[in-house]
Amino acid sequence: MLDKILGSVVSGVLGGEAGKQSQVMAMINALLSSQGGIQGLLAKFQQSGLDDILQSWLGTGENKSISPTQVEDVFGKQELQQAAQQAGVKDEAEASDLLSQFLPQLVDKLSPNGAVDQSAVNDLLSKGVQSVLKNFLK
Repeated sequence: MLDKILGSVVSGVLGGEAGKQSQVMAMINALLSSQGGIQGLLAKFQQSGLDDILQSWLGTGENKSISPTQVEDVFGKQELQQAAQQAGVKDEAEASDLLSQFLPQLVDKLSPNGAVDQSAVNDLLSKGVQSVLKNFLK
């Protein structure tokens, strides 16, 4: 199930660009690891004063957008540089741009009933985002 969720989100945002898909998934994996999983990642948004945006992603209504600048404010330049480097993305500016497109849909898909689906999160963390992407591209 999670394979299909992540595959549809990544494909929907990035189309057929397999290289970009791989980079985004690697960045998400790096951020999940550094933040202590999806709950830690979501806590960063709350701590940054973006709870209203986060709640729109968790809720069943329309997802509010997030700007690349807001993504940088949430994670910080250094964290984005590290994630970008691990993923082979050019720089933190490109990383924040890609994440601003991808994160709203990912959180939305992981929270179909207004709360994060813990079984999907556990699956995501146990398999790792990269292995999910590899399964999707087969």
